[in-house]
Amino acid sequence: MSDHDIARGGRRRLVRAAAPVALAATALLPVTGSALAASGDDTVAVHTLDDIVKGHYKAATAHFDTDMRKHLPPDGLQKVWKSYQAQFGHYVSHGKPKDTKSGRYTVVSVPLRMQHSAGEFRLSFDKKGSVAGLFFLKPGVPVPKPSRT
Repeated sequence: MSDHDIARGGRRRLVRAAAPVALAATALLPVTGSALAASGDDTVAVHTLDDIVKGHYKAATAHFDTDMRKHLPPDGLQKVWKSYQAQFGHYVSHGKPKDTKSGRYTVVSVPLRMQHSAGEFRLSFDKKGSVAGLFFLKPGVPVPKPSRT
C-alpha cells in the first residue's frame, strides 16, 4: 500500500488488513503457549522478590517449604539479601520471569537490574507450588541438571 492510498481513504484498508493479522497472532498463542500470561510460580516469584526488596522478610518466606523455612528463616534471608546488595548494589528493577523445568522442579529466574551490575533472582518450586530453593546469582548461571538420587 502506498502513501497515496492512505491519503485517499486507504486508512480503511489498513484497518481491515490489521484486524486479520491481530486475530492470527492471538490464534497462535494457545498453540505455542502464552508467553504473555504469567504462571502461578512466576507470580509467587515476583511477589517474593517484591517482599524482599521492601524488607518484608517474613512475608517473603510465606511460600517456603518446611526445609526452606528451617534453613532460611526471615532473619537469614535479610542477611543474604544485604550481602547480595553489598556486591551488586541496591536493587533498581527486575525483568520478566522465565520458567525452566529441572527434574521435578520448576525453576523461575528473574533478571535483576542492580545499582552496580546485573543480577538474577531464582526460585525453585516443587510440584505443590512451594518454594524449595532460593538463589541470588550473577546473570547466566545455568540451571543445574537434576541429580539421579
